[in-house]
Amino acid sequence: MPQSRRSCCPIRRNLLAMLVMGGVVGIAQINFDPMCVGASPQDRGVPFAPPMMDLPPVVPAPELKQTSNQNEVSSDPQELEPASDPHILRGIWALKMASHTIATGVKGFENVSNYTATMFKQERVGGLLSEGQSIELKLRHEPFSVYMKWLTGDSGRQLIYVDGLNDGNLLVQPGGIRGRLTGVLSLDPTGSMAMSESRHPVTKIGILGLAKTILSYQKKDLERAEGFRCELHDNQKFNDRDCYLFNCEYDSEEANPDYRKSTMFIDKELGMPVCVKNFCWGRDVNPETIDEETLVEFYAYDDIQFERELTAADFDQNNRSYRLRVRR
Repeated sequence: MPQSRRSCCPIRRNLLAMLVMGGVVGIAQINFDPMCVGASPQDRGVPFAPPMMDLPPVVPAPELKQTSNQNEVSSDPQELEPASDPHILRGIWALKMASHTIATGVKGFENVSNYTATMFKQERVGGLLSEGQSIELKLRHEPFSVYMKWLTGDSGRQLIYVDGLNDGNLLVQPGGIRGRLTGVLSLDPTGSMAMSESRHPVTKIGILGLAKTILSYQKKDLERAEGFRCELHDNQKFNDRDCYLFNCEYDSEEANPDYRKSTMFIDKELGMPVCVKNFCWGRDVNPETIDEETLVEFYAYDDIQFERELTAADFDQNNRSYRLRVRR
C-alpha cells in the first residue's frame, strides 16, 4: 500500500475528533447526491445482499429546538440539541468530512496502476431489480482496461474492455452453453445490447470512477446547501475493514428528483467508497418496506488486492486461461 495513503488516516481520525469536540455536530443539516440514478421503480423486486454486506441501522438525528416563532427552526448551532453519540457527525460537517476523506483517497488511488477485487452489483433496469451478481474484477488505470468474470448470475460470463483497442468496443462471451454457441461478441459499450442489463457503461466501472462521481455530486450539494440531511458514523465495519458510514436522505423530489436516499461505506485506509446503496423515489410503496421497494443501485468492492502486477495479457481475449471462443 502506498505510504502516502496510510499516513493520512490519523489525520482524518483526528479531524473527526476535533469536529466532534468543537460542538459542530448540530449545525443545520445537509446531504449529498453521490450518483445519478434513474426513474422510480414500477415493479417490486427482492433485493439481494451477499454475506457481510447488510448495512447497520442509522441513528436518527436529534430534533431541532423550536424558536419563539413555532413556524421557524433555529439555525444557531448553540440552540440545537447535542449529539446523542460523539461518534456521529451531522449536517454540513458530515458532508465536508466525507468529501475531504474521499478527495484525499482519490489522490492516493490515482497512483495505483492496477488492482483486482471481487465486485458486487445489483441494479434496477427498466423498473425491475436484478438479482445480485458477484464478479471477479481486474482493472488497470492506464490505458483503462477491464476484465470481468461472473461468479454468480450468468456464471462464467467474461468481459474485456481496453481503451483504444477493438474499435472502441467491449468483448463479451456469455456464460454456459450460450457462450459456446455465440463465442466472443463485440459490442458498443453504450449500445442497447451492452446496456440492456446495466445502468452505467463499463467505461465507468471501478472504485476510482465511483469516487470521482461521488465527489462531483458532493460539490453540487455543498453549493446547493439545502433540501437534504446527512450523517457520518465513525467506528463502522464493512467486511472486517474499518470504515465510516455516510448516510443521506432528501427532503422531497423537488430537492432531488432522482434520489430519496443514499448510503455508503468509506474505507478509512483507502479513503475510498467500497459499498454504495442508492434508493429512488417510489410510488404507492409500503412505508415499512420502502427501502426494499426502491433500491435502485447496490455496488460493493471486496478483497481489493494491489500486489499483483497486471499486464496486457490479463486483458487479452487470446489469453489461454480464459478459454474464450474467438471467431477468426
